[in-house]
Amino acid sequence: MIPNLQKLDGFQGGIKLSDDSMSNDFDPAQLFAEISKAYIEILAGVRRPEQLARWLSDKAYYDISQRAKRESMQRQITGAKSRPDISLRKSKTFLTDEAGIHGVVILRVSGATKAVAIRAERIHDRFRITEVLII
Repeated sequence: MIPNLQKLDGFQGGIKLSDDSMSNDFDPAQLFAEISKAYIEILAGVRRPEQLARWLSDKAYYDISQRAKRESMQRQITGAKSRPDISLRKSKTFLTDEAGIHGVVILRVSGATKAVAIRAERIHDRFRITEVLII
């Protein structure tokens, strides 16, 4: 389970929001930072994609699962088995409309700087991650 995500509501996943969805309680930058770290760990084989399932849309979960499988096959061929050292540099979010938030998270991953772009959309009164990309 991903630490530091305090606004979880039951077992339905996502972040449940009231009509004043951008209240001071909800910090999408922190959520995006934690999701980005977990995504990098999934690609490195440290985590399983199921650990992010409650925060992802169906399409995003499928895409991440497929990419994790490809990375796993590549690790088997190359023999690479190192756990990445991940540190957060910066997380910035942008409200695109009432139903969407975009964010960019800058991470330092084992000596290399990587940017992760994330989009969250409101699906049934909950924000779910619909897109995660490493730039």
